[in-house]
Amino acid sequence: MQGMVKKMSENRIDPTVAGLFLVGFITLIFGFIGLLIGMEDATADALLLTAVGGGFISPLIMLGIIFLVLAVSAIKIGNAFAAALFGFIGAALVTTEAALIADLTGSPAAMFIIAFVFLVFAIIAFLIGAPKLLAILLVLVTLLYLFVGLFLGDAAFAAGDSAQTFAYLFGVFGLLAGLVATYMALALSTQKFPVF
Repeated sequence: MQGMVKKMSENRIDPTVAGLFLVGFITLIFGFIGLLIGMEDATADALLLTAVGGGFISPLIMLGIIFLVLAVSAIKIGNAFAAALFGFIGAALVTTEAALIADLTGSPAAMFIIAFVFLVFAIIAFLIGAPKLLAILLVLVTLLYLFVGLFLGDAAFAAGDSAQTFAYLFGVFGLLAGLVATYMALALSTQKFPVF
């Protein structure tokens, strides 16, 4: 029994892998929501209301707190870039929650700022020699937030003429980001696939 406990404590999951699995999960959900909104499916409204609970116990805020815990774990293993990125993702999720339940007029600006910071992280990832897939993932998340901002802006300020197109685009980039993040998490956790 003691041997099993010792073996389990030695095999703790890397916070990077856990973070990538969560990023994959979140971006896939937002990707599906975007595609459903683009198709004007009523299911999208129900999914969006579930994702944005409108209170402290909403899924986005809970995931934001989990990312802050992962940031602390990344600091403990000496991965400063992952710590900063996960801390920002946690803050971005809480900001997204606040922007989506608040008046839509301020939401696009918040999404554009988040997109810009993700782009800065993508450039830093490229410059420090991180795997190219990480930089690609961060660019995809940048595009996801950019098109969420454009979608919200069109819904708030215009007649919504382009909203359907923007929803499709954030859906596509969300799905692509989810697939890349999930691939990276599986590749790092199993070490059976290359991460380039």
